[in-house]
Amino acid sequence: MNKQELEVMLSELDAALVKAFPGPDPIEMLVVGGACLLFAGVSTRPTEDIDVIITDFLGVGSVSLVYNPGKDEMNLRKIIAKIGRSHGFKGNKAMFLNDDCAPFLVEMGNIPPVRLWRPYQKMRIYLPADLSYILACKLVAARPRKDHGDIAVLRDFLGVTSRSQGEVIIDQFFPNRRLLEEIYDISSNLDDIFSEE
Repeated sequence: MNKQELEVMLSELDAALVKAFPGPDPIEMLVVGGACLLFAGVSTRPTEDIDVIITDFLGVGSVSLVYNPGKDEMNLRKIIAKIGRSHGFKGNKAMFLNDDCAPFLVEMGNIPPVRLWRPYQKMRIYLPADLSYILACKLVAARPRKDHGDIAVLRDFLGVTSRSQGEVIIDQFFPNRRLLEEIYDISSNLDDIFSEE
């Protein structure tokens, strides 16, 4: 999906949320995946979904749509999937907005400082104030098909030219390097990404 398609779906989601959750409190989300680069104007590369961390759900604090979702969280999942299906997405792809990566990111490091990207009637969508956070996320995951293109764009945008700069960025946001090595083999990821030095 491109930026315009994502914005249409977010507007539809906001309208549905206004009806489903009529109270005054919004749902606040931090965009953490490739969609962030589209919204920030750093890239025009399409994305498959909007990865988020739900930082406040209707005034009750951070929640997960993945682990132990309550009634309201399940309702939100249904609304997202319905909109996704109306745009032709099937199965898991219907969850065009999801927090699948949130539990890992929250466990591995603190939520970074944010800036408001778009205030909707029932949603507040935030982006990281420093896009180095997105680069750190992408360097950790380092999936060739999904992340390497975004990594190249972010390296260019942020002026990151060396492996040591990449390591500093990862350590800034995800200080438990030992655990990252065990789970993601960060050293190999960085070797692959910065092999052209």
